[in-house]
Amino acid sequence: MAAANPSESLRHEASCSICLDYFTDPVTTDCGHNFCRSCITQSWEGRDTVFPCPQCRKRSRQRNLRSNRQLANMTEMVKKLSQTSVRPKEENLCEKHEEKLKLFCEEDQKIICLICKESRDHKSHTVIPIEEAAEEYKVNEVSRTRGCFY
Repeated sequence: MAAANPSESLRHEASCSICLDYFTDPVTTDCGHNFCRSCITQSWEGRDTVFPCPQCRKRSRQRNLRSNRQLANMTEMVKKLSQTSVRPKEENLCEKHEEKLKLFCEEDQKIICLICKESRDHKSHTVIPIEEAAEEYKVNEVSRTRGCFY
């Protein structure tokens, strides 16, 4: 399964394929796959002689589970990163006011929020909706690049 972006890839790598949650007390099987200790133990419940890997089905005659401290540490880091990760681009917020960025200040060439627009910094500036600014930019770029070919 290919993840959409690096942070999604990290979350996938730090997740157990049985419970689909972050690893808790991760262990490695003989075939090299990783699971939560409780997940793999529960998966093997009632088996006495052959223990198949839930991921690749490779059979083992013993319950050889090795604690994977490195994976546990990485999982903790991924959890922390997920909690502090930046908001998706469609939810860009003003750092100063935590409001959605909806306007473009032509003088400062910056995207601003509605509160910024009313502040002293931008009160006398020309401010337009970001969609309108983007459209103007596209029109200007097309005009500018056409001039290069004639």
